[in-house]
Amino acid sequence: MKSLFKIVLLLVFAVTLFACNPDNGAATVKVRDYQEVYDENIVEIEDYLKENYLELDADLNATVTKIPENGTQTSIWNQTDYPLQSITVKNDSRSTLLTDGRIEDDVDYKLYYIVLNEGGGENVTSVDSTLVAYKGWNLTNEVFDLNNFGVWFSFPESSVSSISGFRQILSKVKTEESHVENSNGTVTRVNYGNVLVFIPSGLAYFSGSRENIDQYAPIAFQIKLFDFKTRDHDKDRIPNIYEDLNNNNNYFDDDSDGDKIPDFLDVDDDGDGKLTKFEIRMPIPATSPYQYYDFNSIPVCAQDPNGKKVHLSNYCR
Repeated sequence: MKSLFKIVLLLVFAVTLFACNPDNGAATVKVRDYQEVYDENIVEIEDYLKENYLELDADLNATVTKIPENGTQTSIWNQTDYPLQSITVKNDSRSTLLTDGRIEDDVDYKLYYIVLNEGGGENVTSVDSTLVAYKGWNLTNEVFDLNNFGVWFSFPESSVSSISGFRQILSKVKTEESHVENSNGTVTRVNYGNVLVFIPSGLAYFSGSRENIDQYAPIAFQIKLFDFKTRDHDKDRIPNIYEDLNNNNNYFDDDSDGDKIPDFLDVDDDGDGKLTKFEIRMPIPATSPYQYYDFNSIPVCAQDPNGKKVHLSNYCR
């Protein structure tokens, strides 16, 4: 029975992942090497940053424009009001949701970014649902996507998932401090995270294409992070934030029972045949509604020599 639960869950995720893959065409096309494309993209991005300038309105909405010949504007690369920064990341896109399912891309990607406002709320994790507004444009400054009001993205649900470079840069800002719902139906948001990011194609659409986005083309986004929801993807009553056991923000490398299903997607974390949500249920009279331990109160398995909690130890069932 436990295997059936796990298989059904992973199949639901996998079908969604496959159905939403932009490269699932009927024709077979040779895909270029990730490193080769990145080596070209990083030059394109750095040239773009040196040849364009940034303007901001009173609400920190960004407009990027090419510096005209003999222009005196200060480039994005050289301006210091909002310092240009960078981080190095791996591509976290996946071909499957198993622990070994990350796509075969070993490139160390440099993501250039500019924090326009850090935000006064909370940091998010890679598997939270996030409410964001955004504007996306190509390196000729043509806008290809725009959402001013906010849309929810979740990972790894591919039907509502953002691209790798987009979601990874959210770690550099925080959610809003507060918001006010106005009588006319609009929302006034206060002190939210606001960031610009310049994304190599390997962390974007790579060999796929979109309107105003060529194959293998780098792109840019302005992202405003409004809100987030902590998720429990496997519905085992343990929020995802507690299933990153090694605290490295990679939820796919925590697999307590070694079955290649990461704990945050595994309905039976320790593989003992008893669903996790049943193992963390409080013992109460049969006539009462079931109650569940919060994570910090989950008992340790007394028989476990390593002192693991009951849902992570197959010594306790």
